[in-house]
Amino acid sequence: MLRSAFRYIFRFIPLLITVIITLPPLFSNADARLLLDIEEQKTRIAALETAYENGEIAPVDENLFFDGDLEAELNSGIKFNELRYIATHNSYQTEGTEEIHTIYSSLSELTFGLLGSEAGFKRETVTEQLNNGVYSLELDIETFDRNGEISFTCMHSPKTDMATSCYDFALTLKEIAMWSDNNPDHLPVTIIVEPKTLVFALKDMKSFKLEYAQAFDALLREQLGDKLFTPDDMLRDYPTFAALRADDGWCEVKDMLGKVLILLHDCSVTQKYIKSDPSLRSLAMFPMLRKNDVERDCASFILVNDAKQAHSLSGELIEDGKFIVRTRADSYGAINKENSALAIESSAQIVSTDYPVINGNTNAEYLAYFGDYKSIKPNR
Repeated sequence: MLRSAFRYIFRFIPLLITVIITLPPLFSNADARLLLDIEEQKTRIAALETAYENGEIAPVDENLFFDGDLEAELNSGIKFNELRYIATHNSYQTEGTEEIHTIYSSLSELTFGLLGSEAGFKRETVTEQLNNGVYSLELDIETFDRNGEISFTCMHSPKTDMATSCYDFALTLKEIAMWSDNNPDHLPVTIIVEPKTLVFALKDMKSFKLEYAQAFDALLREQLGDKLFTPDDMLRDYPTFAALRADDGWCEVKDMLGKVLILLHDCSVTQKYIKSDPSLRSLAMFPMLRKNDVERDCASFILVNDAKQAHSLSGELIEDGKFIVRTRADSYGAINKENSALAIESSAQIVSTDYPVINGNTNAEYLAYFGDYKSIKPNR
């Protein structure tokens, strides 16, 4: 026992020193890297805009990643809650700096792998993911308030892990809108937005509050226009989501083609956001709630991130309750193939992964997918 303790101490000290001496260059190099990512996003969006205008980008063929007969499903009246999506977690994140790699690796060793080496995470651009059938994205948001001028950015962690392809959230929405214009009859796309809790903060960065949620709603309506599919659009003549679910009244997918749904991840503002309009009809986003909120009239999208729990609750929440459930198949650096199988075998409609199939690459040791490497499938 004593010998093991000494071994840990001898390993702990050099790793801790590595973390400490890496912090100063981490902050300076992260700032420099962010500036490069900001310029890359602007350049990429401008190039996409030109390419779309010149007809240089062909529409996607959704049959390539739909597990089944898409046309037959649409004609039969498949409902939105009867579709399942492979989603990407941290859909914006590009590979971190060398310093963040070093720190995550050291912390992973110090905690015997409890902290995964997330710095190795690298995601394709939003457009590339959509073109490959990833129709459910997850984007973190940070809020800036510069003397009343409110704007939103997308990154994992200010000052430390800022690598992103979606820094300017307004530009990201433009990217999604342009893709949608080029694919006007696409299956509905869902985007989970998660306001992050401030640990480190950049200048003028603020904690998310109701005022900012309302400004974010306005940005969504401005950038997405009639592509935005809101709670009011889903409710139609139903007084509440409880009534809609009781009648299994989710919209038919054929009536949602070309639409984008924004889901507000459960956060410190969620309850105030709901309270601002309990009917949800004036809101731009669908509030995502937890298992203990399923009795509420406003409940529609439910977070059950644990794959085992999602699997065991599929009958109660999805088949009987008619909720739409999001779960996770994996977490970067922490792959459990049993949990992944449970997530895929569950009826959860949104299955988040850090390992999607992109560009037909099926040779990786681990990937999350539906039958025959598909990313969307019927759930009935």
